[in-house]
Amino acid sequence: MSWIQEHLRRTSQKSVNEPNPEGQFASAARERWLKLGEELHADVAEFNTHRSGADLAIDGENPYRVRNSVSGLELTLTADFDNRNVRYNYSAINQLSRGVPEGGMLSMRQSRRGAVEFYSADERLTSEETRQVLLEPMLFPKEQAA
Repeated sequence: MSWIQEHLRRTSQKSVNEPNPEGQFASAARERWLKLGEELHADVAEFNTHRSGADLAIDGENPYRVRNSVSGLELTLTADFDNRNVRYNYSAINQLSRGVPEGGMLSMRQSRRGAVEFYSADERLTSEETRQVLLEPMLFPKEQAA
């Protein structure tokens, strides 16, 4: 058997053994996205036990919005399951904002175990690190230099 035939045989066997890997990713990504929403909700509740002004709005499945009326900032998170990423943007919601942090993107990658994890650049983020990257700039904004 030639290497081309061998490669085609392995590829066809792999697709028989792994039914719809894109569907598996989409399912795992949605599960991770919903878990992130729960984690954000818990973080906002914890923040409000020490300070006040933060709230989380979840309108359906996508996007998530976290507001902090004290810092004057809002974080909007939008999942793009087809492109395997989450975009996040900050905006001012009132005159209290001392500047708006730059937004960004987290990629979603599936581990060998099948779970989806968030990455910033090529660095895998834990659940806590993910939430810190997203929430810290708006919950604990740095003082702007005058």
